[in-house]
Amino acid sequence: MPNDTIVAPATPAGVGGLAIVRLSGPETFTILNRLLPGQRISQQPSHTVRLVWLKDEKGKPVDQVMLTVFRQPRSYTGEDMAEITCHGGPLIREKITDLCRKNGCRLAEPGEFTRRAVLNGKLTLSQAEAILALVNATSPLAHRTAIAAYQGETTRWIAELAESLRDLCSEIEYLLGFDEQECPNLRIINCQTRAIIARINRIIKKAERNRFLFEPARVAIVGRTNVGKSSLFNLLLEEERAITSPIPGTTRDRIEATLTSGGVKVNLIDTCGYDPESKDPLTRQGTIQTRKAIEQADLLLIVFDNSQPAHKQDQAILAETKKKPKIYIINKSDLARRFDPAFLPEQGLWLSCKTGAGLSRLRRTIQRQLKPAHLPSPLISRRQIEVLNECRANLLTSLTCPDLETRAAEIKFGLDSLSKIDSPLTAEDILNRIFARFCIGK
Repeated sequence: MPNDTIVAPATPAGVGGLAIVRLSGPETFTILNRLLPGQRISQQPSHTVRLVWLKDEKGKPVDQVMLTVFRQPRSYTGEDMAEITCHGGPLIREKITDLCRKNGCRLAEPGEFTRRAVLNGKLTLSQAEAILALVNATSPLAHRTAIAAYQGETTRWIAELAESLRDLCSEIEYLLGFDEQECPNLRIINCQTRAIIARINRIIKKAERNRFLFEPARVAIVGRTNVGKSSLFNLLLEEERAITSPIPGTTRDRIEATLTSGGVKVNLIDTCGYDPESKDPLTRQGTIQTRKAIEQADLLLIVFDNSQPAHKQDQAILAETKKKPKIYIINKSDLARRFDPAFLPEQGLWLSCKTGAGLSRLRRTIQRQLKPAHLPSPLISRRQIEVLNECRANLLTSLTCPDLETRAAEIKFGLDSLSKIDSPLTAEDILNRIFARFCIGK
């Protein structure tokens, strides 16, 4: 557990009416006594506010501030804590932060206040993630989802699922006393396991959609050379960001830009023409980058050329993208048709990047693919979805176990996986991953 005292501005950089500098740790009030001699801050009652003049080490006034005191354990972090509310000029905020550091504080790391709240049992880890989601919410649904998680909906849902797994494990352990060939309830156990898996599947599906409420969806434009990927990139952005040319292979690297589609923020990625058999070293390197973009994408826009028959590179692209969510696009629809749409495993959208025909339909299709679920999901982060996927994998493995002992072990592994949603307090890498996304003062 940390035993030093930290300080950081808790309001954004820039000019504003007010700014807040936050302190937390065992020396909070001792440090404030040094900053405000004669004020006896160490005796100020918890949850009270005092109007004081703060002066520098030479006795010159810095600002008239409101000092709010929070005594442990009734504070955000669970430690002794204080907030200094000053006028919102950057110079004032920096001077107050520097004075605190000179008198014994350390500058806080990103998310360290909330991290201390988790370590001190004031928040669960999922509530901490909900705070970040709440800060970043840009729509009413995102706000409702984050509030539900902050109020403990994620924790309650995980507790209910864990209880179901514990009951299942208890039943299996009870059956260990029977001959497995004569086991009366094995079919029931299988049904219960599959029911839990189905329940997890529904939550993951909803969470995958709602994840785009809080982080951009990665949409990659993929295709062989000269099918119009960069033209589509520019068309969707409504600006000339990528260089286009009739010369094949103009784009040799990934180009990224951000747009908003149907209320969802999108990271749009233009990729190099996909050609794994190319002898050109730049094209081969570009193909490696394209593969990475395909792997990381939440949605693929796979582009084909209407003016030419399908190529072997097109077949290779179909194979590479088989397991990813995708929209097939047949570009250059203004030219004579030579591409057979039956080549595609499902119906494609006809588009002309030259005339814009079909663009509105493509935008609607992208929005439909990325549209969040109507009901809030108890899971709000990619990390939580990964944990639930891990739990599901354990349950699926349990169905194929050769005996009840290993089946019970797999279900217990699933329980251990599930505990990571709220209790990975010994896993430093998980905590670092979560709190690195917070601002310094949160």
